[in-house]
Amino acid sequence: MARYEHIKIFQVAYILTVEIHKVASKFGKKHRYTLGEKIKNLCSDMLDMIVVANAATEKQESLKMIDAQLEKIRIQLRIVYDLRIISAGLLGILNKRIEEVGRQLGGWQKWAEEEACPSAPARVSVD
Repeated sequence: MARYEHIKIFQVAYILTVEIHKVASKFGKKHRYTLGEKIKNLCSDMLDMIVVANAATEKQESLKMIDAQLEKIRIQLRIVYDLRIISAGLLGILNKRIEEVGRQLGGWQKWAEEEACPSAPARVSVD
């Protein structure tokens, strides 16, 4: 079984998930069980996707799914902000966490592309 706790993206996504859970628990009753649950589920699903991607031989498709999941989280947080459920400051803090996950994901995607398409060996001309 592949280990995932040591992967930086998992660590950062885990922190984001915990922060989202704390924030969502403070939503008003009207939004706690709708938007709050949706955002918490999106974050938890992203953690699951990271575990799956880490164990996969071909990582590129899994990483694309994580990228899409991250965008869904961004959108839902923007809705929460636009509904004035969270402050601009809190949105900024959470967006910084999301950006950090995105940077880690970008690095992982670059690595996966290089692994999938290693550079061709240098040609040697024989004269």
